[in-house]
Amino acid sequence: MGLPQSGKTSLYNSLTKSKRNENRDLKVGSVKVPDLNLDKISDWYKTEKKVYGEIDLTDPESLISFDSSSDFLEKKNLQEIQKFDGVIFVVRAFKNESIPHPYGEVNFLNDIEQFVIESRLIDVQIIEKRISNLSNYDKSLNKQEKENIDKKINKLKELSDLIESGEHFFSEKISDDHRALVDSTFLMAKSPIMLIINSDENNQIDQVDIDKAKSLLNQNTKVLQIPLKFEEDLLEIKEEEAKEFRNELQIENNINMFFESILNISKSICFLTAGKKECRSWILKKGLTAVEAAGKIHSDIARGFVRAEVIHIDEIIKHSSEKEAKDKGIIKREGKNYIINSGDVINFLFSV
Repeated sequence: MGLPQSGKTSLYNSLTKSKRNENRDLKVGSVKVPDLNLDKISDWYKTEKKVYGEIDLTDPESLISFDSSSDFLEKKNLQEIQKFDGVIFVVRAFKNESIPHPYGEVNFLNDIEQFVIESRLIDVQIIEKRISNLSNYDKSLNKQEKENIDKKINKLKELSDLIESGEHFFSEKISDDHRALVDSTFLMAKSPIMLIINSDENNQIDQVDIDKAKSLLNQNTKVLQIPLKFEEDLLEIKEEEAKEFRNELQIENNINMFFESILNISKSICFLTAGKKECRSWILKKGLTAVEAAGKIHSDIARGFVRAEVIHIDEIIKHSSEKEAKDKGIIKREGKNYIINSGDVINFLFSV
């Protein structure tokens, strides 16, 4: 998500390795997620095939502006955002007179502030609609039921006022009671956000400005500085040449750090299936069980689930073979309700 010329499409192209037509309202691409654990287990097994897990990235049309008259408030855009696990917000920090900025000057802190103000307005409108719906309760309700609804309405009004005044959704002033009332309601304030500052390759952003950016969004927001035009240009040359060019200019590859942050904001982990023929990384939501992970691979495995044989990547590579790990009793047998951990290497046993 970002303003025109912010670099969001360059980011999309760099990650999906595509040069797709920009005349579409919405672009969706699958991206392989680098996984060091998969690299380790593949080397250990000397596998014939290595398959990385994938995530879907969406590149919607650019925001015209962040003001209340912008297309950003359109229902179709809000509906799209609600489907996402997180938002990547791209702001421009590079200066180039041939590339105009929608506000007339390049100031990424100002862009963030405008985005935050508009997001608050959206959330206030959503909460006010919820209040309006609750206010039209059935008049035949008994006294206690009406009092309960009135309490909810008052709490929602408090939440609306707090958000409008600039309080972060997860600040101490907003209570768990407030948050519980909108647990199943989409709010921009609840959307996990990662901030990408699109600079040029020769310009480091001051830490002071990065801290200011975090304070505007949320102190827990992950912020990455990436020269997106530079990364997009590297698509034109071979991967090995790109690596040498990057080393020569001493430019860190923040794209890999990007994927770590994506997994964090989407509350996901990677688990592994491994063998001589194929080693594969699977992306799964945190907190899911063995049988749910089995279903990620194939519905038949979940339906006929018997047990999961589990060992962590750091344990298995200490041994010379899978047989040795089994003989030492390090591979655990787990049932349907076992919670999957990042780096688990799993063999699913099933019967259908």
